Amino acid sequence: MEKIVVDYVYKNFYTSRSKAREDVNQIAKCNGFTPFLINTRTTTEYTESHTSRIRGFLYDLRKIFILLRSVLSIKSGSLVLLQYPFSPFGEFFTLFFCRCLKMKKCHLVILIHDIINFRMKEQFDKTETNIFNTASELIVHTPQMRKLLKENGIIRPSKLLWLFDYLTDEVPSEDPHHFDAKSIAFAGAAGKSSHFLNKIKVANYTGVQLHLYGRQPDDTAEYPEWMKYIGRFSPENITMLAEGWGLTWDGDGVDTLCGPLGDYLKYNSSHKTSLYIAAGIPVVVSKESALADYVEKNKLGITISSLLDLDRRITEFDQEELQDIRKHVAEMSKVLRTGGMLGAVLQSILEEIDA
Repeated sequence: MEKIVVDYVYKNFYTSRSKAREDVNQIAKCNGFTPFLINTRTTTEYTESHTSRIRGFLYDLRKIFILLRSVLSIKSGSLVLLQYPFSPFGEFFTLFFCRCLKMKKCHLVILIHDIINFRMKEQFDKTETNIFNTASELIVHTPQMRKLLKENGIIRPSKLLWLFDYLTDEVPSEDPHHFDAKSIAFAGAAGKSSHFLNKIKVANYTGVQLHLYGRQPDDTAEYPEWMKYIGRFSPENITMLAEGWGLTWDGDGVDTLCGPLGDYLKYNSSHKTSLYIAAGIPVVVSKESALADYVEKNKLGITISSLLDLDRRITEFDQEELQDIRKHVAEMSKVLRTGGMLGAVLQSILEEIDA
């Protein structure tokens, strides 16, 4: 059986610069999958340069041609790993592509990075649901995401990923003095997370520092003394992080996960959580998040009910407890940095097919 991982390129580069997506391609390759690259251009670029309906129609025909040509190049009965969303083609043409693969009796495995409509609108789109139901099986983040899919009419079997891998050649320091136990990193787009960051400014944290990484926000001058913008760094350069903890939180609230982005953390596994662990940093997640039980069970960090409790929870740890958590984080860091999570899932799929 031919094993392929499908991706798209534009002008000889990946159109999606998402590290999570690129890591999946590399891990699949290490597990015997052959990259199958589809050349295209992004829909956004096209719509910015062409506005007429006729040109838009011709571009849609071009998409169909590209996808049909790709399907014809894939052997019948192949094992196909497809990462969702398949951004340049949109949901309609992704469904068309998946149905064509099923007509060729391919074993289609869809790895879900993001459920776009649910994340933004907290509802499922019919086309998106049909895409997932064309799969032979799905790779989902958490049991909560599996349950959510089932409740919304997605009946395909699924395997759990739990944490996304985070490939890098950099090795975190094993020196406990390298990490500042009283500082907390928050990596990501501060602008996107401005709702809870603005609200948390009123907290009177004592003894801890919150360090922000990513795109520079506009209001850094308004930050309290315990909140500081540090800057940006390459996704590969994980040793830039030297904080004692990494915070995963989103949405509109500080006492609960609320709003579309906050609610989404109740189902998905945030890639920034993998970043922290790969960097050797224990994580802080909400007790409501999908990863809360996993983090506690595997001693990868702590869970909190409210961001207003953050400084108290951080400062109450004694050195022995902290060292035990760091030991477990270091072990998981090796797994994530070498592709162990997805690698295990892919091997499980291969074993079932060969059985």
